[in-house]
Amino acid sequence: MRSTEGVRSVLLPSWLQAMIIIACISTFGAVSYLAVGYFSMHRELDRASASLPRNAAAVDLATAQKPPNTEADAVGALNQQLASINQQYAALKQHYDAIVADQSSNATATTQAQQDLQQKLDAAEQELSANNGNVTKLKKSIDELRTGLKRSEQARTAETMHAHELEVEMQTLTARANLLKAIVDSKDEQLSKLRAQLTKPNEQVGAVPPTAPVAGTPPTTPAATSVVTDPQKHSALVPGAPGAGSSSSSSQTARLETARGAHHPTSRLEQVLASTGVDIDKIIRHISPQSEAEMGGPFVSVDSMRSSAVERRRVAALLKIAKLLPLRSPLNVHYGIGSPFGPRRDPFNHRAAFHTGIDLDAPYRTAVYSTAPGVVIFTGWQEGYGRTVEIDHGHGIVTLYAHLHRILAARGQHVAAHVAIGELGSTGRSTGPHLHYEIRLDGRPVNPEKFLEAGKNVVQASAH
Repeated sequence: MRSTEGVRSVLLPSWLQAMIIIACISTFGAVSYLAVGYFSMHRELDRASASLPRNAAAVDLATAQKPPNTEADAVGALNQQLASINQQYAALKQHYDAIVADQSSNATATTQAQQDLQQKLDAAEQELSANNGNVTKLKKSIDELRTGLKRSEQARTAETMHAHELEVEMQTLTARANLLKAIVDSKDEQLSKLRAQLTKPNEQVGAVPPTAPVAGTPPTTPAATSVVTDPQKHSALVPGAPGAGSSSSSSQTARLETARGAHHPTSRLEQVLASTGVDIDKIIRHISPQSEAEMGGPFVSVDSMRSSAVERRRVAALLKIAKLLPLRSPLNVHYGIGSPFGPRRDPFNHRAAFHTGIDLDAPYRTAVYSTAPGVVIFTGWQEGYGRTVEIDHGHGIVTLYAHLHRILAARGQHVAAHVAIGELGSTGRSTGPHLHYEIRLDGRPVNPEKFLEAGKNVVQASAH
């Protein structure tokens, strides 16, 4: 319905639309049927009237030959047929009128339904107009909430990015601190070696003169003073050792204590394991925690039995630690150390640098083995290292095998000691085939030669 204000539409129910369509189709069919019957009847009448004059002679002849009542019978039959046709026409006309009346009533009902719908539509429009103000307020509130949410999301993103930047900066500072600590440890080790070399001639000349034994201790003998087989490597680990900056009296006291400790079966093994720089007591507490139980009873002195039991437990713990530490060699063939741990001149830019591991020179594609049991925590390519495998051995100890030609281990794999994990190669920042072997203790690189040297001495120490 079009008006000056606009166009309004009315949606009829589906059942009403179906009824209107059926009524229209029925009306159209009935009118068509009546029209066809009406025209057929008139054609029959015209055909009959046309045949009468044409057959006048025949009719006259028949009239002459037949009895006089034959023509009257024919006219009566035609009149009966015409009456029947008129009756049919009247019935059809009546049916048509009924359909038209029904359609008119349906149209009236449709009009009434349209009016009802229009009234409902007007009421809905009025209600919508009344609620239009509330909808506007709600839209405004929603827009404000969306704006606040967007601002908070931007603030959260900025905070996340800032936290990520701080985390990256913290990781960089931690790595730099670990590297500086490794450099300091390397310098301390070199200084200890230098002190040991400087004090070694003094010891050979007469640093251990025969002295009276201290009360309660055995006399010092040459065998008792040779606990540490390599003073250049282990002098810094023995308290009061030569070169540690102590006086002559304290040095003699330390030698006496060392001689006293040589009678214990754990002294040599413990010194060998401690030479790696690992906190032995911490690992012992971790692998064999002791729980104190409530006890009581009379006092009976069993010091000798107790000390022997403690020593046996400590020996067992030290032997277990020796199996956990990376004391094996990563190569099964003869190798040379191409570049040691510590400061060096970079082979590419010839600038001063710090080498965080040792380079083991061996033939190309030599098998590389794990040096202790652990879990593979990384396999893949690392910048500068090439193809790399990292193994976590627990207690803060991680070994790294770099410049590999091929990786034979998978991430998450549990490996035992001396298991093939790769092949020696020259990938990454490398000048030729070699294995870069690195050991990290609590994230700080330490000298792997200490572990390799300890691995050579641990068998002899275990035998003692």
